[in-house]
Amino acid sequence: MRDTPSSCGRLIPAGQCPEFRGGHPFNLLSGADLNGDNHFTNDRPPGAPRNSGLGPDYLTFDLRLGRVLKIGERGTLRLIAEGFNMTNRSNFARVNNIVGATFGSLFNAHGTASLSPSQPLGFTAALPKREIQLGLRFEF
Repeated sequence: MRDTPSSCGRLIPAGQCPEFRGGHPFNLLSGADLNGDNHFTNDRPPGAPRNSGLGPDYLTFDLRLGRVLKIGERGTLRLIAEGFNMTNRSNFARVNNIVGATFGSLFNAHGTASLSPSQPLGFTAALPKREIQLGLRFEF
């Protein structure tokens, strides 16, 4: 956090944190025991390479503003406002990667928000929307 001049000439502690990440790869799963090892949770559709799915990208912008007020000779009051995901973008966390044993030969699959969470490649979880918190700190 750094001090930035405000319109009235006083310093306001402020900071921002933009963050972008590209989509993370994931394995497409068949949801069936194709190789006879009694584990249906780790078999990929025939011909599907590892990490052939691509999850959603992630973009967020966090902001922090503050104000320091002197109270008497030794007292200080800090007012703090913080905002997370200020653009209020939907950042999805997980994709339904169970696509079935007969998914097809096109294995550069991407998750999509247009599908329901129970459908293959539909998003199943999202990260928090915009959050704002206010704080006071008194130092003496």
